[in-house]
Amino acid sequence: YENGVASRLLFVNYVQPTVANANDFIVTFAVGGGQTGLPAVTPATVKVKYLRADSINSKDNITWAGQTFGAQFQSDGRLQGDLDIVTIQCNPADGTCSVPVPGPSVALVFLTDAAVASSGADITQVEPFTTTVTTGKSFPTMNQEELMRSNGRSGKDPLGTTSKDSAVNSAARNAVSSGWIMGVSLFASFALAKLLL
Repeated sequence: YENGVASRLLFVNYVQPTVANANDFIVTFAVGGGQTGLPAVTPATVKVKYLRADSINSKDNITWAGQTFGAQFQSDGRLQGDLDIVTIQCNPADGTCSVPVPGPSVALVFLTDAAVASSGADITQVEPFTTTVTTGKSFPTMNQEELMRSNGRSGKDPLGTTSKDSAVNSAARNAVSSGWIMGVSLFASFALAKLLL
């Protein structure tokens, strides 16, 4: 709601289809009317932005309203591609609206033109900042071996971190967890011995 008026709905479909379109569903809704005791205010049309990916585990090739931030390790933080906001006609006869939600995806439904306008949908010119460099494209890369060991996760210290005083905190955690495990093991041994005797 914005200023007391319904403005957006969000529908999520987490289901990963094994067969194309097998887990798509359609959400049918009405704004007011029926048994709500409120006036029916379902719009004649709604606009929808979809967050889409090939899988719920996807790390790249994710689109927001048809646009993407680019390939992995090649993003400059700006959306690329053509904006695709889907317009859906609602049913005036029964005051409902049906929105398809493919699996997996998220559908952000805009009930008013003001809601679409405030989402930044009409921004076409990217605003440059004083730190913006436009002399060429940059494609940063990262050594995959370094990435696997990042955030203090080396094979020698599985509980390591990059936090301040992490060595002290890690040692304390190891001591506490070792003591706890030893105590549970002793208790279990005594309980088992008592049962056997």
